[in-house]
Amino acid sequence: MPRHPKSPNGQKKPLNPRKQAIQTSRRRESRGRIYLAIIIIAVIAIGVGWYVYSTSQSSNGSGDFAITAPTGVTIHAGNQMTTRVNVTGMNNFGGIVQLSVAPSAGLITSISPTNITGSGMATMTMSAAANGTYTVTVTGISGSLKHSVTPVVDTPVYATLNTTNGTIVVELYRAQTPQTVSNFVNLANQHFYDNLVWHRIIANFVIQTGDPNTKNGGGDRNTWGQGTSPQSVQFEYDSSLHNSVGYLAMASLGAGVGGSSQFYINVHDNRASLDGKWAVFGKVIAGMDAANTLASSPTTNQYPNALDQPTNPSGALVLSVTIWNSP
Repeated sequence: MPRHPKSPNGQKKPLNPRKQAIQTSRRRESRGRIYLAIIIIAVIAIGVGWYVYSTSQSSNGSGDFAITAPTGVTIHAGNQMTTRVNVTGMNNFGGIVQLSVAPSAGLITSISPTNITGSGMATMTMSAAANGTYTVTVTGISGSLKHSVTPVVDTPVYATLNTTNGTIVVELYRAQTPQTVSNFVNLANQHFYDNLVWHRIIANFVIQTGDPNTKNGGGDRNTWGQGTSPQSVQFEYDSSLHNSVGYLAMASLGAGVGGSSQFYINVHDNRASLDGKWAVFGKVIAGMDAANTLASSPTTNQYPNALDQPTNPSGALVLSVTIWNSP
């Protein structure tokens, strides 16, 4: 007897409906597994392709990174100070940058984190037991790529301004503005500032001095504010220093122009109007009351060359400036 009898009209006998459903289900499951495998293979291929592309971008010289840090950092002996170090990836750079620090003798430093992927920020912590000038080299390495920066790390120089209204003590930031501070210190040590008038006094703005034409309150008032010293200094701007209350800055003939001997003390928050235009180089740390007393002194109103001058010059003098190196 045949295994698969045919129907009377010669056709095959129909399959069992249940068996047919099982076979259809199995075929669908098989196709689903095939589709899933294709998707997985495609995802893996895309991932591998992107990895190869990223690696080639970093290794063929088009991918790179940069390290930036402040050019100067002020610290105080015996105290810790932190500053930021930025790593910036360029041209699709996505590698791991290993950071390390190498301080000069006497400076203790650390950095965290030590590994940055692509772009990011690290915090550098510094301290020194003694006053002085130091450096620290921050190095980043990723494969064959290597970059470094070397900020100057310095403790402040201090100055005592003896005035007719009291004593003003300031710290001078030689790490951020070395030329400006050196210029000021040299003039002070030469007694250049002795008995000069605070020739420009504007309440809720600034008090200004440093013009040799005002010596002992004499001379032609119409020339006050026009005098300079034989020394000059280039414009030094540091974005970490601001024209906030109590901060010192160099005066000059115009924004972004180097100065000579004249400087002012902010008795008001002048960041919005003065930042980036005049070189801030120090801060009052004691005696701000004396500066505020000077700022409230009666002034003249003689247009155009004798504006905002003290009516009593002998009561608005810088008697002397003394430089010292530690508090």
